[in-house]
Amino acid sequence: MSLWQSASKQARSTFLGSIAFTTITIVTVFKLKEYEFDVRRKGIIRDDERRKQLIENSIEYERNEALQQRLALEQNVTVTSN
Repeated sequence: MSLWQSASKQARSTFLGSIAFTTITIVTVFKLKEYEFDVRRKGIIRDDERRKQLIENSIEYERNEALQQRLALEQNVTVTSN
Protein backbone atom coordinates (compact mmCIF):
# COMPACT_ATOMS: atom_id res chain seq x y z
CA MET A 1 0.00 0.00 0.00
CA SER A 2 1.36 3.45 -0.96
CA LEU A 3 1.76 6.39 1.37
CA TRP A 4 -1.05 8.25 -0.39
CA GLN A 5 -3.51 5.40 0.09
CA SER A 6 -2.56 4.91 3.72
CA ALA A 7 -3.11 8.59 4.62
CA SER A 8 -6.44 9.58 6.08
CA LYS A 9 -8.95 11.55 4.05
CA GLN A 10 -8.39 14.60 6.26
CA ALA A 11 -4.60 14.41 5.76
CA ARG A 12 -5.01 14.14 1.99
CA SER A 13 -7.40 17.12 1.96
CA THR A 14 -4.99 19.18 4.05
CA PHE A 15 -2.09 18.28 1.78
CA LEU A 16 -4.02 19.15 -1.39
CA GLY A 17 -5.25 22.37 0.20
CA SER A 18 -1.72 23.41 1.11
CA ILE A 19 -0.53 22.67 -2.43
CA ALA A 20 -3.40 24.74 -3.85
CA PHE A 21 -2.70 27.61 -1.44
CA THR A 22 1.02 27.58 -2.24
CA THR A 23 0.34 27.52 -5.99
CA ILE A 24 -2.13 30.40 -5.77
CA THR A 25 0.32 32.41 -3.64
CA ILE A 26 3.19 31.88 -6.09
CA VAL A 27 1.04 32.80 -9.11
CA THR A 28 -0.30 35.89 -7.32
CA VAL A 29 3.19 37.09 -6.36
CA PHE A 30 4.40 36.52 -9.92
CA LYS A 31 1.47 38.48 -11.40
CA LEU A 32 1.95 41.28 -8.86
CA LYS A 33 5.64 41.49 -9.79
CA GLU A 34 4.74 41.76 -13.49
CA TYR A 35 2.14 44.44 -12.75
CA GLU A 36 4.59 46.51 -10.68
CA PHE A 37 7.22 46.20 -13.41
CA ASP A 38 4.73 47.46 -16.01
CA VAL A 39 3.73 50.37 -13.77
CA ARG A 40 7.39 51.36 -13.28
CA ARG A 41 8.06 51.10 -17.02
CA LYS A 42 5.05 53.29 -17.81
CA GLY A 43 6.23 55.79 -15.21
CA ILE A 44 9.69 55.93 -16.78
CA ILE A 45 8.18 56.44 -20.24
CA ARG A 46 5.89 59.17 -18.89
CA ASP A 47 8.83 60.91 -17.18
CA ASP A 48 10.87 60.76 -20.39
CA GLU A 49 7.98 62.32 -22.31
CA ARG A 50 7.67 65.08 -19.70
CA ARG A 51 11.40 65.83 -19.93
CA LYS A 52 11.21 65.89 -23.72
CA GLN A 53 8.21 68.24 -23.59
CA LEU A 54 10.02 70.48 -21.09
CA ILE A 55 13.03 70.73 -23.41
CA GLU A 56 10.77 71.47 -26.39
CA ASN A 57 8.97 74.14 -24.37
CA SER A 58 12.30 75.71 -23.36
CA ILE A 59 13.45 75.82 -26.98
CA GLU A 60 10.14 77.31 -28.09
CA TYR A 61 10.31 79.91 -25.32
CA GLU A 62 13.83 80.90 -26.37
CA ARG A 63 12.73 81.18 -30.01
CA ASN A 64 9.78 83.35 -29.06
CA GLU A 65 11.97 85.49 -26.82
CA ALA A 66 14.48 86.01 -29.65
CA LEU A 67 11.68 86.76 -32.11
CA GLN A 68 10.16 89.28 -29.73
CA GLN A 69 13.50 91.05 -29.30
CA ARG A 70 14.10 91.09 -33.06
CA LEU A 71 10.62 92.48 -33.76
CA ALA A 72 11.06 95.08 -31.05
CA LEU A 73 14.28 96.23 -32.65
CA GLU A 74 12.71 96.30 -36.10
CA GLN A 75 9.79 98.36 -34.91
CA ASN A 76 11.91 100.62 -32.73
CA VAL A 77 9.72 99.93 -29.74
CA THR A 78 11.01 100.90 -26.35
CA VAL A 79 10.23 98.62 -23.46
CA THR A 80 9.39 100.33 -20.23
CA SER A 81 9.83 98.66 -16.88
CA ASN A 82 7.69 99.34 -13.86
